[in-house]
Amino acid sequence: MIDTLAIKNINPEILTNLKWTDFSSFQFALEQQILPQYLPKCRWFRSKTKTIAAVSVHHYPIIRTKGATTDKAEAYPLRLQVRYTSGMQENYFLPIALITEPNSILHYSQQLPQAILCKAITSEKEGIIIDALFDKMFQKALFELMKDGADLFNSTGGLNFETGKALTKYQLPEEGITSKILGVEQTNTSIVYNDAFFLKIYRKLENGINPDLELVRFLSEKSQFQNAPQYGGSILFEQDGQSPIVVGMMQNKIENEGDAWSTVLKDLEAYFNRVLTLDRTVQPALVKKERLYFMDIPKSMRELISRLTYKRIVKLAERTAEMHIALNQAQEDEALTPEQLNIDIQTNICKNHIALVEEKLGDLEEKLAAFPNQVAEEAKQVLSQKGVINQCLEQLKHQPIEATQTRVHGDYHLGQVLDSGEDFYIIDFEGEPMRSIEERRFKTTPFKDVAGMIRSFHYAAYGQLYLNPEHYTQEEMPLLEKWASYWFHYVSQIFLTAYLDRTEKQSFIPNDKDQLSLLLRTFILEKAIYEVGYEMNARPNWLRIPLRGVLHELKNLEALAD
Repeated sequence: MIDTLAIKNINPEILTNLKWTDFSSFQFALEQQILPQYLPKCRWFRSKTKTIAAVSVHHYPIIRTKGATTDKAEAYPLRLQVRYTSGMQENYFLPIALITEPNSILHYSQQLPQAILCKAITSEKEGIIIDALFDKMFQKALFELMKDGADLFNSTGGLNFETGKALTKYQLPEEGITSKILGVEQTNTSIVYNDAFFLKIYRKLENGINPDLELVRFLSEKSQFQNAPQYGGSILFEQDGQSPIVVGMMQNKIENEGDAWSTVLKDLEAYFNRVLTLDRTVQPALVKKERLYFMDIPKSMRELISRLTYKRIVKLAERTAEMHIALNQAQEDEALTPEQLNIDIQTNICKNHIALVEEKLGDLEEKLAAFPNQVAEEAKQVLSQKGVINQCLEQLKHQPIEATQTRVHGDYHLGQVLDSGEDFYIIDFEGEPMRSIEERRFKTTPFKDVAGMIRSFHYAAYGQLYLNPEHYTQEEMPLLEKWASYWFHYVSQIFLTAYLDRTEKQSFIPNDKDQLSLLLRTFILEKAIYEVGYEMNARPNWLRIPLRGVLHELKNLEALAD
């Protein structure tokens, strides 16, 4: 019998008379009893607030492992079709394995209780059923299948393991394959192999090619861009007559000191510390130029921002530009080939932006009463300018833009960039996670990414204050918020200048300055509205940041009109 101390954290559900080699014998219990209770506890399950009406399970081809930690050395990769009482449904990926070895059971119950679905009793043994991604032998099997470029088939379809150049060239060390699952779980689950490769498993499954796979594979295999992950391979589920489903992607592991968000926050901490030593009556001059370089910034602000920060922002802008240049050179695949913007495309972009405004500001108005007074006042200011916002966005359908649209990162911000200490590497090309695969694969102007990064600088400027309230007194906050706006003013201009310098004469950059300005302000405003909707539901304490972002852009519009 299993030690009761070892199973105290295990889901109380239990499968009896389990026949592990006969999936149909326990499929019903998984669907009706086990999974409806297990899924809401998983961090990668996105619909915790929805009520599950039913779960149906389909298993991919069995994956056989070479170790002894799984019964019969077999694991079932499952596709879970989850239907909610609202009528909506989603698909998730969950491979399962049976563990019967006592020490392994003890390990999971004490160290990884989140991996355990339930207890299980076979005709001979007792054990537990686990999420197989936590099993070392299963992890090893995935690596070997990808290294071999294997294809596995059963009556429901096939699992195709594609091998990329980075993995083809990789020589296994003498000690063989080592692996570990990353402790930070979010919407996906990741495994690191030999501290050299990084396998991302997409828990939520969607028909069609995930843009993360599509763009990483192109940049790695077909372009000269070096500052993104190198493509190692992928796992796709393929079925006749249906779009492939991406289950996982492998890429090289990039050595880093953290993401650019953390780096910029450290720079801002030093900036605010220097600000607190100033005379409170000091007001910096706010220089604005078409192209702004370090020596154009007033000396006092140069010293506060620091040359190191300036160099970092310039390098980040150059890497962003080089990514867009590489994507603009795609010619072999119609899904990636750049296209000319036209009024029909611009009108459709405008339509989507206006719909976003209606949705997010409608929700904002409904929730006004729940906000603290200061937030509510700023929200009212934004709501009062709804007509102006729409007028700004509608300009896009009246002004022809002479530029191309391309594939872009799609969810670009400081958290999507790794800092190696010497350089920056751009990661996570999935796009905005709340949008469909089809929407995330749309072509658009690279100014969508530029706007995303500029909005990220705004977040960082205020986030450093809001994330670390213990570092600053209430009396200091109004002063520091003002200086946060000064920092953002200069850093966003530094970034844009370096970006435009590097992308000079590229087809996605309009030659006409008014057209360029229209694209930039349209996408910055759209991104800030999107953020209002996100923060309102996910992080209400952060809502002031995008609200101020909207008001800042409206103020710029007023200045432009004058």
